[in-house]
Order: sequence, then structure tokens, then C-alpha cells
Amino acid sequence: MRIRQVTQFVLMAILVSCSVASAQQKRFNVLAFYSETTEPDHVRFAQDAIRFLSEYAAKEQFNFEATSKWGDLNDERLKNYQLVIWLNESPSIAGQRSAFERYMRGDGAWLGFHAAAYNDKDTNWPWFVDFLGGTVFYTNSWPPLPAQLSLDDSGHPVMAGIPQNFESPANEWYIWKPSPRINPDVRVLATFSASNYPIGFKDVLTTGDLPAVWTNTKYKMLYMNMGHGDKIFTSPTQNQLIENAVKWLGSGAPQNTRQKESGQRVNPHGIALNPQTGKFYAVNTVQGTVTVLDGAAHFVARVRVGDAPEAIAINPDTNRVYVANQESGNVTVIDGATDQAFATVPVGGSPYTITVNRATNKVYVSRTFSDVTVIIDGKTNMVRSIKAGVGDAVAAESLDSDTYMISYEADQATVFDGNEGRLKVETSNHVWAMAANPVIKKVYVISVGNALATVISGTSHTTKTVKTGDFPCAIAVDSNSGRVFIANFGSGTVSVIDGTTDSAIGTLSTGQFPQAIALDSSNHKVFVVSMRTGMTTVLDGTNNSTVGTVKIGGAPFAIAVNPNTHKAVVIGLDGDLTVIDGTTLAASPLLIPLEKQ
Repeated sequence: MRIRQVTQFVLMAILVSCSVASAQQKRFNVLAFYSETTEPDHVRFAQDAIRFLSEYAAKEQFNFEATSKWGDLNDERLKNYQLVIWLNESPSIAGQRSAFERYMRGDGAWLGFHAAAYNDKDTNWPWFVDFLGGTVFYTNSWPPLPAQLSLDDSGHPVMAGIPQNFESPANEWYIWKPSPRINPDVRVLATFSASNYPIGFKDVLTTGDLPAVWTNTKYKMLYMNMGHGDKIFTSPTQNQLIENAVKWLGSGAPQNTRQKESGQRVNPHGIALNPQTGKFYAVNTVQGTVTVLDGAAHFVARVRVGDAPEAIAINPDTNRVYVANQESGNVTVIDGATDQAFATVPVGGSPYTITVNRATNKVYVSRTFSDVTVIIDGKTNMVRSIKAGVGDAVAAESLDSDTYMISYEADQATVFDGNEGRLKVETSNHVWAMAANPVIKKVYVISVGNALATVISGTSHTTKTVKTGDFPCAIAVDSNSGRVFIANFGSGTVSVIDGTTDSAIGTLSTGQFPQAIALDSSNHKVFVVSMRTGMTTVLDGTNNSTVGTVKIGGAPFAIAVNPNTHKAVVIGLDGDLTVIDGTTLAASPLLIPLEKQ
């Protein structure tokens, strides 16, 4: 279906070009290259771009064509075009690369979007690295989110009519190293605003110089970081920027102190509470440790685990704590009675998502950039790996003997039964988080792509959808009241759903960029954390009102609450922990005794 749609867009582009050609002389000719077999969100962007550029060509009287045949990147074909666009990929064949180099050394012009410029140690095209300004891909944010861009060069023709600051729609943002800005031949036109930092729910950009639009003045070229997903063309301002770029390049018009780039992967399950013992367990990714606190949030122990621990899952029935270690490619098992690590289970590279199924005493682990799910036997620590069709899972949840996993790139949840049989349940586009209510047997999956919550029956696996705010990214279920609370990153709100009727019953304001959420089921208080602003908003989940706000600082990204002591513990990107008293809303940094560090 997706390939057929792209073909239709291409035909439309050609028909538009032909009809305009019969009317008058073309101003210039544009040829866009794209791939139909690359990452799905990059294909979606190409589809939208072909439609957008076809319409713009008709309006501005230039000829536009698009092709997925990269073999057309040759001397004979290129000589007919004033501008070449790469929408979602770049050539890998030596002959095609050489033809493009000759084209750009001549009178050719190039516009590249997002992944079209991706290069790393395996790309093996040094000329292209120099062409981009001597820069190589370093890291990225995840998932795609909107961000503020600021103009560096408002006098450039590409920036005509563009405000000094504007919001660019949801996109995966790349950091490059070294920054192209240090190249004297590079002219940066727009930059990722520092006000965005930190940004990301999983892979977080924390600081640094991130040019978003730039040109290497040795060539007629322009690179734009934007180009991931189906929201790129939803901003009239950004659309004008793209139109300006095409017009400038196609017509042949003439041509600081920085912070160190950095990024970090985080997980909202970097802190967990054992409901049986009341203990908190929190990762310290930098130090490779897990900090243990008692129910009153006092320091108990620091446990050495693997490298870059990211996520924690607990089986309160066996009092075992499982820690997924990103860089070690293993899971550390901690005895909750002694708070000592007693086993290390290899699971493969970059484990990220981890959950315990208490009914089966199995631990499910998914790895970043992998379609492999690893299942650990909680009794023996024996491992079984299966290709479950989940992809890069971002969340997992268990309900009775079933375990659910979701991936951002899949419009469905994968359900493992107790015997490891699997079925798929349709959800919505670009799902990110989920939670289960074991009392009424429901699982809630939220979609950052469509601003929807999908309610899945744990017995029949039938579904229903409920509208949320923009970019819902975190969810908490109050099993005692049945209410569901969803943090909406884009709206600065929390949506409240009645778990009995599966209907929205309230929308609460939280301030900007809520990203993590937890609740105290004993008094129904809801804690909503914003990593960007460093604020925690406390809500009353009974009457849907705001109790107060707490300044945390330190870019908090994960939170857990003990309902017996009303203590909440928050992790910051620096690894520090902050304790919030849920009764007084007083916040204090956790002080770890020096002799126990």
C-alpha cells in the first residue's frame, strides 16, 4: 500500500509538470530522489514531500520530478536539472556518488533533508563528509518531538519572511560532530534553540550546538535537519522555509562560543518501587550503580551493577530486582532482602525495555535497534531469545499471565501469553507508553502520533480509543479509583479518563512539557514531572484540581511514589535524587553518606 501511494504521488508530480510545461517555459528543473524501502517514517516524509513540492512547482512554474531509481543519479540524467533533492536517503553505489560529485563541482545545486545526510564510520564517503562541512552524525533525540528553532542569519534569502524564532513540528533531531559551524565555509541559517534542552523521552539531547539548517558556501547546497515522519509539513512557517530553499537553489541565486555536544538515553522506569517492602530502587547511569532507599526515602545502599543501567523491573513476590544495563548488554539481578547483586544475565546489546510478569515469574527484555525479545526465567535465570516482531520496543506491561510490548514504529501491541504464544492487537500510530489496571483487566496504550489512548480489554483484546492532548507521553493508572492520568507533552496538560466508561472526564493544566507521571494510590495525588522546566506539578486525582508545584531542577525524567509514606523520589539527568514530601510538597536533595559512596 505504501509503495502504491508513493507511486501515485510521483505520477501526480509528473502530470503537474507536464501540464505546466505546455503552458509556458519552465524557470528551472528539479529532480528528487527517495527510497521506498527505508525507515517507515522516512518513507512517510517522502510521500508528503512529493505532494508538497508538486503543488509548489505548479504554483511557481518550475518543473518537478521524483524518482526512487537511484540509478538515475548519472551524468546524462543530471545535466537536465538545476536542483537535485534527496528526500530520505543517499547513494551507496560508487558510480552514483561520483556522478553527484561531478554535478556539484559544476553548476548543480542540492537540497538534503534529515536522513539524506546521515553518515557514520561505515559510510565510507569522505567527499560527502567534507561536502556537509566536515561533520559526522553523532547522536539523536527520540521520539520525534516539536522544537523551537532560532535564526542565525535572517538576511539570507532562504530566511525571507521567517520569524526569528518558530516552532518546528515533530522531528527526530540530529547532533553532528564536530559542529558544522566551526567550518569557515559553512553558513548556519537556523539553530536548535537552547530552550529545547533537555528534549526526548528515551534518547535525550541535553546540551550543545545543533545547527538545523546550513549551507556549505563552496557549493550551491542546503541541508535541513527536518524530515522524519508525517508532521513536517504541518507548519506554514516551515513550509515557507522549504519553499524559499527550493526557489533559492533552483534559481541559482548567489550564495561563537559553543557548548560541547552531548546526549543521553533515559527510561521512565529508571526508578521503581517494591510495593511489598516499600523500597525504592533508582539507576545512576553515569556511575553504573543502583541506589536503594527505604520507604521513607532514606539511603540504604548503593549496588554496583553493569555499565549504563537504564531500567528497573521488580518482582515483589520473589523480592528480586532486575536492572537492564545498556552498555554491558546484560541484566543484573539484585536480592531485595540483602540488596546485593547475585547474578548477571547476558541478554545482548542495548537492553532498554524490561518488565516482570508476576503470574509466570518471567522477565521480558527488549533491546534498542533490535527485533529480539529476551525472556528470562525468574527461577533459574535461564534465557530464551525470540524474534517477536515487536521491533525497538519502548514500553512493556503485564496483566495476569499476558505481557504486552509496544514499539514506536508499529501500530499495534504484541501480546505474549503465559506459554509465549503471541498475538497482535491494533492500536494507533506511533505509540509510546502504556499502563495496566489489574483490577478491571484493561491495558491503556497512548499514541504520540495521533493523540489517542487505546483501551485494550485484557480478556477479549477488543479495543476502544479516547482522545488525549497533544503528544501524550506518560501514563499512570489509579487502580483504587479506576482513573487513568495521561501527561500530554505538547499541550501542557494531563488528560483524565474514567476507567469504567473509558471516557475523558477532565483536562488539567500542568505547565509546559510534562514528561513523567506517577501517583499515590492511597490519597489519589498525581505527580507530573517536566524535564525541560525542572518542575513537578501535584494534582488531586479525586476532584481533578491542582494542589501545587515543586521546583526540582536537575532535569528530572523519572519518578516513583510510596503510597504508604507519601514520599516521591525523582531522578535527574545528573543522576541525583530528589525527595518530595507528598503531604507538605517540600523537596530536598537526597544526601548519600560519604563513607558509603
